[in-house]
Amino acid sequence: MTQSYIHMTDGHRWGDERILDYLNEKHEWNYPRNIPYHPRSSKHGGLQCRYFIDDLLHVSETIRTAAADREIVYAEDYDVGDTHGLGWNVDLVIGPPTAESQLEQSNGDGMSEGEPSDVWVAVDAKSIMTEHQKARRNRQRDINSFADIMHTHDEQSITAGIVMVNRAETFDSPTRDADDLTHHSNVDRIVSEIIDLFGSIDRAEGEMSANLDEVACVVVDHTNYFEDVGDSTLVTDPPAPQPGDPTHYRTFVSRLAATVENRFLST
Repeated sequence: MTQSYIHMTDGHRWGDERILDYLNEKHEWNYPRNIPYHPRSSKHGGLQCRYFIDDLLHVSETIRTAAADREIVYAEDYDVGDTHGLGWNVDLVIGPPTAESQLEQSNGDGMSEGEPSDVWVAVDAKSIMTEHQKARRNRQRDINSFADIMHTHDEQSITAGIVMVNRAETFDSPTRDADDLTHHSNVDRIVSEIIDLFGSIDRAEGEMSANLDEVACVVVDHTNYFEDVGDSTLVTDPPAPQPGDPTHYRTFVSRLAATVENRFLST
């Protein structure tokens, strides 16, 4: 397995900000339209998960020390159970390394990639960028099913979802013809309803439970137009979650860090 590391920087940037770097780039792989976001790409979800690791290390000295000591590792696109039956391909998992894992020396604060012997944390990254009315229920079912399956295989696993939600009034969907733009009326109301929907999901509240542990909603304003590349923004005012709300991304990271510490790293 190729080894890689998630590193912190001196001037920390949170994952909800950093995902805009991706949305504000032209992507030649999507030629000829070169629009940044594509629903059939896993790139944005993978980045969001890796940024989450960086944020987890930032908020928790305990987790940071365990990662630097190579006591915990991460893996992406990790299969739990039979993915054709009662299983799930998880975007990101974190846990202690197997005895067979060959890990490079960590360079300062960071987390190595490796095969976990147990899944301590499982994260699924989703998005609702267009057709919100249909997509929100599908993503809610996805997140709940993910938590159910993970806890069937390991009841101690901490399960979390990160959902990117778009509040742009118009969107250039790469699955439609180039001139067939999607228009969203009352988008602030719809986004607010989505935030409420994910906020209402039953949570484990730090206990071992069949319920999802945490879910965050990252709200962006992204048209996906080639002409607007570079203009996407992170939405921080309502209808986006506010600090202290369970769906607020940075609150979500802190809550998850506390659960990881209490369940797996307490002395």
